[in-house]
Amino acid sequence: MAFKVSNETKVGALAAIAITFLVLGYNYMAGRGSLFSKRHTLNAVLSDVKEISTSTPVLFNGYKVGNVTDIEMIKPDGNFKVYFDITEDIDIPVNSTVQVSSSLLGGKALNLQMGSVKTFAQNGQTLTSIADTSLMQSMSNVLKPLNAKINSIVNSLDSLLAEGELNESIRNLNTSLKSFTRTSNNAAAVLEQNMPKLANIFSNVESITANLKNYDDNIRGILANLKTTTDNMAALQLKETVDKANAVINDLGAVMDKINKGEGSLGLLVNDKALYNNLNQTSQDLDRILKDFYNHPAKYLPVPFTKGQRKKAMEESKKSQP
Repeated sequence: MAFKVSNETKVGALAAIAITFLVLGYNYMAGRGSLFSKRHTLNAVLSDVKEISTSTPVLFNGYKVGNVTDIEMIKPDGNFKVYFDITEDIDIPVNSTVQVSSSLLGGKALNLQMGSVKTFAQNGQTLTSIADTSLMQSMSNVLKPLNAKINSIVNSLDSLLAEGELNESIRNLNTSLKSFTRTSNNAAAVLEQNMPKLANIFSNVESITANLKNYDDNIRGILANLKTTTDNMAALQLKETVDKANAVINDLGAVMDKINKGEGSLGLLVNDKALYNNLNQTSQDLDRILKDFYNHPAKYLPVPFTKGQRKKAMEESKKSQP
């Protein structure tokens, strides 16, 4: 006799299967993963849970590794403990951190930043949290100093407008521009009037440069010849001077040699001591006679002196001599 399943049993079995798939599908859609997947629960303490709720994703380098499962308030400090399940089979060091981040399109996520130690977090362990560094907050931090500078510039402009300095500066700038315009117009008029002369000048310059280019070889030859001539003249003059100096030195050497040998009057005077003594004595006698003549001229000149004067002069001269 075949086993017969009643319709009620079939309906019950289908209902159980449907409920099972419904629970599994809900958990999957809520981000809790499969009932059969390996998971462990961790938590972090946050001061603000705005836009964080159950099913908020937990990311590691942009890859989803879990979801937030529960949030509870910690009394009395008012912080929040956020529980999240890690559904991926990864080891999380105990010094890992959790950071809240925001996206441009809204919504937040928990970014898991792995630590470096070899000890891994256990189920129910609390990780260190880092303050939210959302894009809007970062932009606000950048724009705050810029906003202060813009306000300062606006205040300065208001002050200038109130004191009339900006209007005065604009008027001065306008005057300067008008003066520059007049100057440029005058320069243009002068150039236009003298354009034929300028064209002739440029034409002459072009002709001169063309002639210089045509006679370039000749000019180079002339300069080379001139350089050779000046070099030869300098060499000749230097050689002639050196030759003359050598001749003078040789003559002077010959004279000194003759003097040392006692040749000539100067040589005898230098080397003959008796002659030197006689000349010296003669010089002293002549000097004494000249002094006596100066002091007693009546002794040597008969006119216009009388005999008495001459006699007296001779006696005085005799007394004055040693």
